[in-house]
Formats: sequence, C-alpha cells, structure tokens
Amino acid sequence: MLAALLVVPLLWPVPALESTVEPAALAGPDSRFAAVEGIEYHYVRSGEATCAVVFVHGAGAWTFSWEPVLDDIALRCTTVAFDRPGFGLTERPLRGDWDGPNPYSPATQADHTIALLDALGIEKAVLVGHSAGGGIATLAAARHPERVIGLVLEAPAIYVEGGPPRWIAPLLRTPQARRIGPLAVRSFLGGERGEALVRGAWADPDAVPDEVIEGYRLPLQANDWDRALWELTVAPRDESPADVLTLLADLPVLVI
Repeated sequence: MLAALLVVPLLWPVPALESTVEPAALAGPDSRFAAVEGIEYHYVRSGEATCAVVFVHGAGAWTFSWEPVLDDIALRCTTVAFDRPGFGLTERPLRGDWDGPNPYSPATQADHTIALLDALGIEKAVLVGHSAGGGIATLAAARHPERVIGLVLEAPAIYVEGGPPRWIAPLLRTPQARRIGPLAVRSFLGGERGEALVRGAWADPDAVPDEVIEGYRLPLQANDWDRALWELTVAPRDESPADVLTLLADLPVLVI
C-alpha cells in the first residue's frame, strides 16, 4: 500500500502549460532587464535623483503592484521596482539550471537585491518591502548594512513563531511532491481561484478594476510560472528575517 502511494504521484499526468511565452515577451513600454548572477531580472525605473528607493514586492505580486506610487516618489528620489525570481517577468530558472545558491531562497534573493543595485549603479538605497518582500528587504539590510540606509516595511511577513512545521520541508522536496506540486500551484493561483485571491485583498471585492485583475494575471502567461513558484515554496530557509532583527538597531525603520 505504501509503495503504491509513493508511485502514484510519479505516474500522475502533468499536462504542459498552454499558451505561455518567455517572460520578456510580456514586457511593457517601461520594462527594463538586467543580468544578476546569471538571471535576467525585470525592473522599472523612474527619476534621476541621487537618492534611491527600491521596492521589494510580496508573494503573488510584481512590479505592477507598485505602479500607483512610483512616479510620485520619483519626484524626490530615483525609484526602482523589480520582480523577484518566481514572479512577474523575471527569468524563472528551474531545478538544475543554477550552479550556485538557490535563487529562490530568501537569503539569495536578499543578496540579489544588492547585486541588482550594483548592476544599476546604485550605491545605497532605502528598501521598501511589502509582506514577504519585507522579509527579503530585512535580510538584505542585515547582510549588507553598508548598502541600505533605511527600511520601510509594509505589513511585513516576519514571523518569530508560526509558519509550516520544519519537518514538512523534506517531504515537499521529494520527487513525488516536486512532480505534482506545480499542479497544486496552478489550482491555487489559476483561473477563478486566482482572481478570488486578488479580489479578497480589497475591502470591497466588487470594486477591483478589471485592469488590476488583468495586471495580476499577466505573469501567469510566462513559461514555467507554476514550476518556479513550487521551487520558491520548497526553497531552503536557513536564515529567517526574525533572526536578524537585532542587527538593525541603528537603522531607520518605518513599519506600516
């Protein structure tokens, strides 16, 4: 019986995604791309001031999520919003495509945030992080304190306790889970369920404009979006943002 339970997921048919394209094919007129540690990062940039504010989105979001605020802040400081691997229009490397650190782990994404600053010629910046992006921004500030001059954390997902139990992570990395995991991602984020998630983030779900729904659907047209999000789900989390908070004692931090 146990053997059958282990074999069935490996035999479960996983149909290919339909009508997907390379992320760059979905780029808009303001889209830019930069190579960071071998990955093509998508970003948008506004303003030419000497100060810089860099925006780090949360789960399910991308540069589109920051559009309402970028131009206003760009009147004072250069603004940069970028897509973390697994989201938006940034390249989605799959298991076996990278030689170094896992690009989906929080620590690596924190390091890549600073590497993107290098690629864009930005010496120091204020990092604005929303939800899971708040955790990435916090790790970036702790790991590279000489590059981050302040943090703005909007509803940051930084947990001292809670989250999935540690024992479940090895199970999610089994060949069986890796095979059917992308199907679970499609079920959770695709179609009507995905739209319901977007609407559920608003006080009045019926007031969400159609262009907002379409904006969040766009990255689901990118190749391997489901497999990349599963890699993000099972990526190692050896360093938690909660573990490094004491390192930020001298850094200006605004929590919203």
